[in-house]
Amino acid sequence: MKPSLRPYAFVQFDTFISATKRVYQDSRAQSNLDRLNVELQDVTKVMTKNIEDLIYRGDSLDRSVLKCFADLGMSSLSSSLRDESAKYRKQARHINLMAMWRQYGPIGLVAFFFLFVIYWRFFW
Repeated sequence: MKPSLRPYAFVQFDTFISATKRVYQDSRAQSNLDRLNVELQDVTKVMTKNIEDLIYRGDSLDRSVLKCFADLGMSSLSSSLRDESAKYRKQARHINLMAMWRQYGPIGLVAFFFLFVIYWRFFW
């Protein structure tokens, strides 16, 4: 890729890569490769430590969540779940009733008005 076609942000990165490539392509290649291996081992150690820390944090988080559930007790957890289920059922019935009113209410009002007009016109 030509340098003129690269995004501006990558131009500095390209110069860094070419300078690093020149360092490792030097005639003293063995010492440069040894230095590269040492740097890679350092990076590997740091990344391994970071991954171990993340695993430990996840494990401690799992333990704390399980401890919270154990502290709550299964009876309080089940009663809370039962109460939430009853509340959800009541809200679902209310929503279904309102949907039915919105769907059939206008038709029912028009029909009631039409029957009222017929009753008033012919039976009064």
